[in-house]
Amino acid sequence: MKRSALIFSALSLCFACTASLLAQESMTQGLDIASERERIKTERSQMESEYSNSLRACYQKIHVNNCKDEAFKTRLQKTNVLRAQERVLNDQERKKRSAAALQSIEDKNSLESQTESAERRARNSQQHLDKLESNLEKNQERLAKEKSEAENLEKNAQREKELIERQRAHAEKVEAARMEREKYLQKLQSAQEHREQVERNRVQRGLPGAAPLPARPLDKP
Repeated sequence: MKRSALIFSALSLCFACTASLLAQESMTQGLDIASERERIKTERSQMESEYSNSLRACYQKIHVNNCKDEAFKTRLQKTNVLRAQERVLNDQERKKRSAAALQSIEDKNSLESQTESAERRARNSQQHLDKLESNLEKNQERLAKEKSEAENLEKNAQREKELIERQRAHAEKVEAARMEREKYLQKLQSAQEHREQVERNRVQRGLPGAAPLPARPLDKP
């Protein structure tokens, strides 16, 4: 009795799935899945290229982090759109395979063959669930890696910004010191010229000369 009930339940589920798949197939009929996958692949490659170009352009702007955040958001939005399209294609392929498998089951006349097919589907379903779980774990690891890379890029950008600021401050100090040195040398030069002029005037007037001042180095203030 339990075996008969299990068989009846499996057959009912098969017939219900077949009806649902046939109804959905009429909505997606004529879609070239291979071409759509190639299109998505091309768009993803173009998106990644645009994202790389955007990141390089961001380093030429003042607000680097804001620019990078906008580029990352744009990439994420486009990625979500492409993933949604892929899910539609995957769903359609899965439905076609399921419909073909169910049709094959319906063509079988033997109750035993139908039972074996139901058991095989159960095993395939379990394997499919295991694969989905494994893919989910891989996706989570990949997302964690991408997040870590994004954080590292942000830290590097901040370090680069701080280094540029330090270089600018150092250059300002060097320029200020150079200007002070030039002013000091100009004062020394003016004093030297004044002394020489005084000496020339003394000689012209025939006056006795004053004791010379001790020489001071020109390279020290």
